[in-house]
Amino acid sequence: MSSKATLTATAGYDHNDPALKTGDRGLTVWTLQDMAQEKRFEELDTLFDNGLTMNALPVGLAAGAAARVLDSDNKLFSELLDSIAGKNWRGKVFFKSSSGKISQGRNRIKESILLPNARIVPMAKFDTMLLDSHPLAPRAKSNVVILNYHDPLTRPYLQERLVSKIPVYDVQVAVPGKYGPVYIGKTWFGKYDDHGQFTASDPNKLIARYFLDFNPGAIEEQKQKHWDGAEEDLLDPIPEIDN
Repeated sequence: MSSKATLTATAGYDHNDPALKTGDRGLTVWTLQDMAQEKRFEELDTLFDNGLTMNALPVGLAAGAAARVLDSDNKLFSELLDSIAGKNWRGKVFFKSSSGKISQGRNRIKESILLPNARIVPMAKFDTMLLDSHPLAPRAKSNVVILNYHDPLTRPYLQERLVSKIPVYDVQVAVPGKYGPVYIGKTWFGKYDDHGQFTASDPNKLIARYFLDFNPGAIEEQKQKHWDGAEEDLLDPIPEIDN
């Protein structure tokens, strides 16, 4: 299935709309991760299919949590997914953009998969767009955010080289959460053509689910309750894309 879709022109919610902050009983990336690890996929899909239409891409640092959902006979492949989408991955950063609909970003990943106290650095770059719809998410009632990894290399790091050898593609939607909008994401394995268009190997089979929260409360909770003391290299200021 091709990744082609239409750039969104639909008005929607602002990320800072207080109505999207649901309070103490609301969703966090860690409660959503628990749901994925408990294989509550039907509930997650219901949330995904009934998301919020946002008026712009999220911007800034995002706390993240993820879960591998693909069981593979290839032990190395499974361990790689666990490493990149698990303990070594802390979320993403989305760059500012003049349009608010097309931008770039990086993943917050440990610099080394071998050293437990390695720094978190921005790597594994992606292009991102806010789209009206996408063929990989045919039941989604909201607009969607896509993350395209056709050219993930920056330095490059070992993890980036691995991502370039195992092409992946993300689609995410926003739902109300404890601190404000939280993003529910799905990841597919496939291939990119020479023009950066992605085709999923099996549109009905995910390799991972991930969750992002760009709200300051989520970043604070991550630091207080879901951190191992690793230092992090932050992009300050966050780059801005002129488009």
